[in-house]
Amino acid sequence: MKNLRSTLFTLATLVTFFACRNKNEQKAEEVVDTSAYAGETVVQPEVVAPYTEPVFPASGKKASDFVPANYDIDMETEADLNQDGLADVALVLINTKDTTSLRPTLVLLNQGKGYKLYAKSFSAVEPKYREDGYKIYDYEDIGIDSGKLVVSMQATGPSGTIESTYSFIEGDLVLTYVSTFNMGAGGQTEVKFDVLKGIYEKTDINTMKEDMPSTTTTKKYKIPKVLFKDSDPSEIMIKAYEKVGN
Repeated sequence: MKNLRSTLFTLATLVTFFACRNKNEQKAEEVVDTSAYAGETVVQPEVVAPYTEPVFPASGKKASDFVPANYDIDMETEADLNQDGLADVALVLINTKDTTSLRPTLVLLNQGKGYKLYAKSFSAVEPKYREDGYKIYDYEDIGIDSGKLVVSMQATGPSGTIESTYSFIEGDLVLTYVSTFNMGAGGQTEVKFDVLKGIYEKTDINTMKEDMPSTTTTKKYKIPKVLFKDSDPSEIMIKAYEKVGN
């Protein structure tokens, strides 16, 4: 009986040993199988971080006090915007860490002993650079003249030219006028949109002919009041063209 028990125990031990050996061999085989993919490049999906608006102070003694970390002043103008006899400031900022990012435009009203942040817009001025590193516009300018804030951007390429005008009306800085100019094969198109009057005027010029004849169409197109802080002139002109431009 003892010999039988000893024999059975030995057989059980051997079965367990070979079973464990088989498992280890299977694991080894699995490692060998997966090693065939070791040389392949795995492309992880790009994670794009959401845009985080910078924080601006409500007031400051000078314009540079409103420039947050990782930003520089890209364009600046100084003149009386709200017609109170004091020189106000408008700033266009650029993100030094990402020049393709949105450019905040700030309107600072002179309080005598400093400035207060009246309004900011993240769409009044487009980003400076495209993702491929090229500038969107060849020439850009921001200015204050006779109580009007004017933003001009010009390019010889497909971006064309766009100029936006803002004025204080009943205490609000609002978009009053937008004009665009684009050139293409065989023609040029100039659009003027009087936002306050609701008048959309488009002029098409045929450059294929020596005398370059033009055709002008004028239509009524009224939109609600556009505050500076909410303005996106390019988008407004695209929608206007879709509605009455054709």
